[in-house]
Amino acid sequence: MKNKLKLIIMVILSMAILTGCSGKSPSDVVESYFSEIKTGENADVTNYISDTIKENTDKKDEKAKEDPKMNEAMKIFMSSIDAKVLSEKIDGDNATVEVELKGFNLSNIVVEILQENLSNMFSGKELKEDEVSQSILEKVKTAKVETRKGTINLSKVDKKWKIKTDDKAISLIFGKTEELNKKDI
Repeated sequence: MKNKLKLIIMVILSMAILTGCSGKSPSDVVESYFSEIKTGENADVTNYISDTIKENTDKKDEKAKEDPKMNEAMKIFMSSIDAKVLSEKIDGDNATVEVELKGFNLSNIVVEILQENLSNMFSGKELKEDEVSQSILEKVKTAKVETRKGTINLSKVDKKWKIKTDDKAISLIFGKTEELNKKDI
């Protein structure tokens, strides 16, 4: 489950690499990035996610290749994201864009599921992926939208602004667990 979640996080953040068109300002690139996440309109990104999941799952387990519950949960999560650019600062080939994001806190959802299953894990009971996927789907369906602010860093590569995938971007998109919210990351 951890590998699947890490994979999903890496794939979504890798979409930043695919975002960035010439002539667009850093704010435009950030707005396009979040719009593509929300709507799933970018076919290249969708294919990339699908291919990456297939490459990183057990080839013997056909069910692992296509997990409809996890796919639905990720669609619901991504569609919950609504970002608004607050400000932009450009310094040569680097830029920062302050963003206010409304969306579910996926980090808290994962921590809740791990806490709920902690005793089972210590007793040696193996968690079934289907049960974990169902738990994530149920929690995403009942999750509350929260508002968070953060910074997206960009750099200019070949005259195009590219989003840097860093801890700040990860925290903004997926949220911080309540324990981490008390600290400044």
